[in-house]
Amino acid sequence: MNGLSHIGLKTTNIERTERFYTTVLGGEVVQRRDVPDRRIWLYVAGVRLEIAELPAWGALTEVQRKALPTVNFAVDTDEVDELAARLDTYGVPRHGPYLKATGAGVGLYFADPDGNPMSFSCAEGYVREGLIRNPISSWPASPYQWPPAPVTAR
Repeated sequence: MNGLSHIGLKTTNIERTERFYTTVLGGEVVQRRDVPDRRIWLYVAGVRLEIAELPAWGALTEVQRKALPTVNFAVDTDEVDELAARLDTYGVPRHGPYLKATGAGVGLYFADPDGNPMSFSCAEGYVREGLIRNPISSWPASPYQWPPAPVTAR
């Protein structure tokens, strides 16, 4: 074996997904196709993702959502707070930063709009004072509306 080729994810809306991964996560699309199905290939922090568009699927149970694999991006100590603020700016629900369940690492947990679970993981060096251990073991990420609906004035 020669290592990891890519990670495959699914979406119900390829345009929204492309905007999310390029705008929020700073990804770069390197290939796209429309036939025989719609999909994009992009790089996010050096990780190649292949995202295929599928018809909408039924809601998953909490147990099924907890069983989904998580895409974890390694980040440096000085990036954690900046990334938390970036997720907040773009209206992406998040949890953390929390101390990982074990060790000295810190995790910032979120999902893409289709509910594919993700995290930013900092192995060491982040100021741990005031942080608690992750209380949401196997956080069940779920789909959400993105971008958030604009607030209308009353």
